[in-house]
Amino acid sequence: MKKHFISNLILLVAVNLLIKPFWILGVERNIQLTLGYEQYGIYAGLMAFSFLMVTLLDMGINTYAASTVAKSPALLKTEFFPLTLFKLFTALVYIGLTYTLATVFNYESWRIELLLWIGLNQVLSYFFTFFRSLIGGLQLYRTDSLLSVADRSMMVLLCGFLLWGNYTSVTLYNFIGAQTIAYLIAILSGGIVLVPHLKGIQFSLYTVQIKAVIKKTMPYALLSLVMTLYTRLDAVLIKQLLVDGDIQNGIYASSYRLLDACNMMVAMVSMLLLPMFSKMIAEKQKLEHLVELASAVMIIPAAVIAIAAFFYKEALMKSMFPASTTEANRVFGWIILSFIPMAMMYIYGTLLTANANLKTLILLAGIGLLMNMLLNFILIPPYKALGAAIATLTTQAFIGLSNWLTAKKALKLQFSAYFANRFFVTLLFILVCSYCTSLLVSSWLWGFILIGTLTMVVTFATQLLSIPSLMGLLPLQSDKSKDNQ
Repeated sequence: MKKHFISNLILLVAVNLLIKPFWILGVERNIQLTLGYEQYGIYAGLMAFSFLMVTLLDMGINTYAASTVAKSPALLKTEFFPLTLFKLFTALVYIGLTYTLATVFNYESWRIELLLWIGLNQVLSYFFTFFRSLIGGLQLYRTDSLLSVADRSMMVLLCGFLLWGNYTSVTLYNFIGAQTIAYLIAILSGGIVLVPHLKGIQFSLYTVQIKAVIKKTMPYALLSLVMTLYTRLDAVLIKQLLVDGDIQNGIYASSYRLLDACNMMVAMVSMLLLPMFSKMIAEKQKLEHLVELASAVMIIPAAVIAIAAFFYKEALMKSMFPASTTEANRVFGWIILSFIPMAMMYIYGTLLTANANLKTLILLAGIGLLMNMLLNFILIPPYKALGAAIATLTTQAFIGLSNWLTAKKALKLQFSAYFANRFFVTLLFILVCSYCTSLLVSSWLWGFILIGTLTMVVTFATQLLSIPSLMGLLPLQSDKSKDNQ
């Protein structure tokens, strides 16, 4: 299973590194620069608002489908039709509730119009991830890796045309419209892949089936709702609590950009891990080897990016946004550190999901939501976007650590001392190396290259990772140590 994980992880990372950084740091960044802080702040605020009810578009179905199909691929033919119809129904409810909530908040008509278009894009996005969850559940990891960039690839082409085609000016309307077309093409691509696997599909639909779907997916839906709220509520509260909410949302969105790019990468890896963890748990295989490998290849790079970016925050923000202010730099510094606990959550939260520890995950997420709301109400009025950034880091730190501790206890994971010692020594090295490098090397690019290279040397020198283990030919050194005990 480790060999499958590494080979598909390499493909997943490779195709995403070709497209998504160019989208987020190139095309979308230029869209924001063209629109300005206030206009893009409007978009960021509406995007956050559209996430308030977005759980209705998933209802936990994507996670349920990936886990269920991975355990029994034959269930695809019986589950696909009722799940698809249920998603269509919840999509209509989502659009209706989003519109109603916007009128309750007294949004102007033009904001509501934009919000409904963004809501449509959310519907299309979740249908695309639904198709991808089924493809992943079928163990078609390579195909899923290639599809993971289908939507963003089309957005790069369409939005790049808006920016550099010289045929029309960039507005919020045609920016959102380009995303709509991109999602439609991505959905069509996923559908083409699924069609051969749906031969003999059962089109019958009974009330009992719908009730069964709701019962099975409700815990996933509740978890998704709570997680969405504690990650997206900040932008909504910034708009509601501050007179200059649109501008502050623009600052917050610009500072969030690199974290968003990194978050996409680890989220993709978690989609790869979920069916693998589910299959291993169903077959009662040892989990430690894959969990340690996933921790090494996800958390260590996350620490390099987050800590190095913290020390180079001024130079990094200036290169992405020439008009960046000291306030935006400080916001970015706090936000980017959230990437480390996020990476932890994507490993250990995924492991708990595969093990069906949903009640525990919901409880932890609920505590995180209360913590996030309280901190936002306290910190946003005096500190504005910076207050929201501090609240985000605190909440994500709690979620990441609590997921790790809970997964370790629930699945009785026995990490070797060999692995643990080298893992934490490497993290300490990254911290010290990043601080010293920031004092000696002024260029953030060369600083990142130096920190990343030295960390890689330390990682392989300590045998936290090795070429054979990455190729899936040999277990990690920690695995051999445990086997000899």
